[in-house]
Amino acid sequence: MKAKKPKVFIVGGGPSGLMAAWFLAENFEVNLFEKEKMAGQKFLVAGKGGLNLTRDLPANDLIGYYSPSGFMDEAIRSFDSNSLRKWLENMQIETFTGSSGKVFPVKGLTPSDVLKAITNELSRRGVIFHLNHKLESFSDDMVFTFSNPEGIFNESCDFALLAFGGASWPQTGSDGKWTAMFGAAGIKTSSFEPSNCGVNIVWPDAIRQHHEGKPLKNISVRSGDWVSKGEALITTYGLEGSAIYPIVPAIRNQLKEGSVPEISIDLKPFNSLDSLLARVPGGKAGTKEYARAFNLNGQEMALLKSFSNKEAFSDPLNFAGLVKSLTVPVHSLRPLDEAISSVGGLDPEEVNPDFSLKKFPKIFVAGEMLDWDAPTGGFLLQACFATGHFAANCLQKKARGIPQAGSED
Repeated sequence: MKAKKPKVFIVGGGPSGLMAAWFLAENFEVNLFEKEKMAGQKFLVAGKGGLNLTRDLPANDLIGYYSPSGFMDEAIRSFDSNSLRKWLENMQIETFTGSSGKVFPVKGLTPSDVLKAITNELSRRGVIFHLNHKLESFSDDMVFTFSNPEGIFNESCDFALLAFGGASWPQTGSDGKWTAMFGAAGIKTSSFEPSNCGVNIVWPDAIRQHHEGKPLKNISVRSGDWVSKGEALITTYGLEGSAIYPIVPAIRNQLKEGSVPEISIDLKPFNSLDSLLARVPGGKAGTKEYARAFNLNGQEMALLKSFSNKEAFSDPLNFAGLVKSLTVPVHSLRPLDEAISSVGGLDPEEVNPDFSLKKFPKIFVAGEMLDWDAPTGGFLLQACFATGHFAANCLQKKARGIPQAGSED
């Protein structure tokens, strides 16, 4: 007679929960609870512009993109981008690496196809899905209270893994409201804040009326010690895009300190100051000559005029310096519900190194509910899959009685 498998509850049907369910299904009775009508809703939204699954980098390079330093290292090393791609390939989800190192499903595979392949494999492995089930509370004796359209009920398990997500894109169910439940259980959390989001800038009328929706291509943006290259889009409220998102942590920290953040934009990061000056025709140059010599478009010239004085245009050296370092004050960050990701959530002091809760050592946590930050470009999904894998692996070791450094039983 076969021994009865330990029962595991996984709460949250995003990438972390799905990965954990896959890993544990072979040796546990896995029940996956999702409060929405289907699993993976945020995963589908994230893939609308192209499903960037991970970044093709060695583990030691990957970990440098995550903060706080050290917190994610073991999880990323144990399940890096190569591991993620091999896992997907086992489900016939082929991937390719783009020119920038970003990894995508091969052409023809949609985010829905990828999600369906994963959930189908979970069902095949025996995972039981409970949709429209919201966790209301949990207790020391591993009794979990759920609500669904039919009412409220209690279920018990041997172990659990919570993967609630953060607080960005609340329309997908990732609303961060679980922090109230954790507070009732005596577990510290911090307020969610936006990350990978646009910035609010008080534009002069000339920019807002004539240049909204226009891009700033191949620029470099600095805020404090943070530097990012890419593209930004001029919006009615300010700037957004790949050159802006990575410097948001620096801006967020300055706002917390009560200072007025500034960004420095290099409109020609691939040209030195001397090479730009060499383009200026002899004698005094005017606005049109500068624009032509430095290959500046209308929106770039509008920026230079709006955040400088006339003296900057009177001398080629001053103007070239402005092109290389244009200071623009930032008013604030965009709201949390517009952000691609969030920081905050579960206080790291409440979590053991094996991602179990110190107050509830049979309950593990994974994904965006943990307080970490990373830029876009595959790093967010990579971390969600990796933390789900790592927490599930640690849960399995604990169930088998294998000692783990730093855990509290």
